[in-house]
Amino acid sequence: MIHPRFCLLPLLALSIGWLSGCSSSGDKLDDQISDALSNDNAIDVTEADALRVFIGQESKELSADKKTKALLTPDGKINESALVAYIKRNRTYRKLAKEDKEPAVSMAGAATSSKLLRLKVYLEASASMFPYDAPTGNGAFKRTINDVLTEFDAVNPGQGKLFVVNTEVNDLGLTLPQFFKQKDIFTVAKTKGKTTSTDFEGIFSEILRNTTGDDLSVLVSDLIYSDPSLTGMSAQKTLDAASSLLTTVFNPYASTHSMLVIKLTSDFDGTYYSWNNAKKKYTGERPYYLCLVGRNETMQRLYQDQTYQTIRRFDQLPGYADSWFFGRDTKNTTPFYSILVTDPARKGRFKRSGEEVRSHAKAIHALEDVQPDVADKSLTVPVAVDLSALRVPASLLTDASQYVVDGKDNFKVSAVQAYSGANGTTHKLLLSTDKPTRGERTATIRLRRQFPPRWIANTNTTNDASPDANSTFGIQNLLQGVERAYNPTNQTEYFTITINLE
Repeated sequence: MIHPRFCLLPLLALSIGWLSGCSSSGDKLDDQISDALSNDNAIDVTEADALRVFIGQESKELSADKKTKALLTPDGKINESALVAYIKRNRTYRKLAKEDKEPAVSMAGAATSSKLLRLKVYLEASASMFPYDAPTGNGAFKRTINDVLTEFDAVNPGQGKLFVVNTEVNDLGLTLPQFFKQKDIFTVAKTKGKTTSTDFEGIFSEILRNTTGDDLSVLVSDLIYSDPSLTGMSAQKTLDAASSLLTTVFNPYASTHSMLVIKLTSDFDGTYYSWNNAKKKYTGERPYYLCLVGRNETMQRLYQDQTYQTIRRFDQLPGYADSWFFGRDTKNTTPFYSILVTDPARKGRFKRSGEEVRSHAKAIHALEDVQPDVADKSLTVPVAVDLSALRVPASLLTDASQYVVDGKDNFKVSAVQAYSGANGTTHKLLLSTDKPTRGERTATIRLRRQFPPRWIANTNTTNDASPDANSTFGIQNLLQGVERAYNPTNQTEYFTITINLE
């Protein structure tokens, strides 16, 4: 609940109140910068992240203030260069610089790049989770958690921490060896907090707030929203509330943190609690989720650093089904791409443009002397693309229907293949048409950004009176709230690339 803030000043001191009333958001930001600088004559990555979080939380007031409005772009993102400039205008920064003690400002990367990632696992301990580790089960649920813990412990021994979440967050109080020896991993967990419901608003807020530096936080949960304060509401109103709350929770962190949601399945034997707390005995497979949260730089290291190559093979975890990545691009980047003029998949005749040959361009983006295939008058142009920076499931990247092509030739992407080529290219797109045109023209290829992806839509249900092996109540609504925080302008594509033909 949001409570209005009032400045209660004695009437006799009203004149003072005009000078020293409630501090504005800009004043509080200045104070936060000054405090950070005063500590050690520097702003490190963690402190910079804290500034970003504050700006996100106070964005409405800051964007309305002439002094601070440049900190936010028109679409609500943080203007990083403006933030650095603002820090350097801070009174404490200028004072230190005048004393020949100009502070160091590290906005991203440098402060954490040399340290190993630290794992924090948050295990949801609510009544709906206990049947995942029932004595009659096949142990896939515990095996998945053990695999995550042991893979990280092999890289950074003794650093893993275990927490329990439901209506609150508590330390589990077990070392990794003690946890591994538990016959039922919920034996200790169910003694922590209240197991009757799960406060996802509070849990995600706590996880985001405490995921700093080199931390990687993993929430293990069925992601079924249950809030006692919403008792009596319809299912749809409950889900609408959940969606809005998650948007509010993630908004301040959307520029600094990312989240990977992984769907898995495991045996379930026990009582299932539906959205309105109705009980039903269920035995069979049920979905659950790992939500990996980290700072953007941390997630990038997880995906790209060789140190973590065995850890990031999430598709090899027991019961893996699918995944989705939530992140906000700081800039619109075009992936490296190049036409494969001699690839066996080509149809028709074409060659690299003379201008690109003369300029020794690294990539081939333009063709000339384009002629259709003699036999069937069709044309197929293979294009190699580096999609390694996209954190989307491999199943989406290789789904030809996700690509849209604009241009006179009525091209379509007929196939997408995994491909290991020069300059780090990872996929080959086959651009095909039955009716190529003539003259100078372009073909523009876009990878659509759509939410929900097919697997989330297929998993979602708004009636869980009869639980099954695939469905999760309100998962689409819950994650839609997260998506709104990361994609506030409804960006419709991940990238756009263009080829020229004549």
